[in-house]
Amino acid sequence: MTEKFLNSFKRDKALYNELFKYLDGFSNDEKCEITVAIAERLMEMGGKDNYFAAELILINATQKYMQVSDTNYKAIVYYALGNLYENHLEHFIKAYTYYEKYTLNNTINEGSSSILLRALILRDNFTYSEELENHYLQSLGEYDLGYRNDRIYETLGAFIIAKHKGDSEKEELLTKKLKAILKGDEFFFLDFVLTKEKTPVRLQVPKKVIEYIKAL
Repeated sequence: MTEKFLNSFKRDKALYNELFKYLDGFSNDEKCEITVAIAERLMEMGGKDNYFAAELILINATQKYMQVSDTNYKAIVYYALGNLYENHLEHFIKAYTYYEKYTLNNTINEGSSSILLRALILRDNFTYSEELENHYLQSLGEYDLGYRNDRIYETLGAFIIAKHKGDSEKEELLTKKLKAILKGDEFFFLDFVLTKEKTPVRLQVPKKVIEYIKAL
């Protein structure tokens, strides 16, 4: 059923109902996992219709499948919605809202403060707040993969705080660092040589992040 749903060129009401009826045969825990797996596939496929379908089935999960045995099943649904709104629909207020719900239900994965810092920077268009500074300070103690996507938001957080405090010397250093991260992405193929995993990780951020840094 999941492949039929994913491969359909036209997802009408009857097809959605067929999918939801299929899911009725599983526990709520499993329904959350299956829904997220389908949504992730839809996001990978890309396109307006696929994003719409991902949003619809994830919202349906938040409305009907939240009586779970462990809150982490809720968390994966909320994280998928945050990802959808951040990286595909660019609705950053909603992205922050769902990432916040994710952090309230997540008890397994680290990095909640880093996620909220990123979402807050995007939601508030690079403006300072005490909330942002708190998330930044808390994120410093979290596990950091060291990839560009991790470094760029951590550096942006530090830059926004330095700018707010009038620390021009630090602001200048952080500006150079941000531009270097963008420049380094042009040579991402070097990650084959420089990373232990031999996996190049491209910078994946909303367009407005790149525009903001280029304008500094």
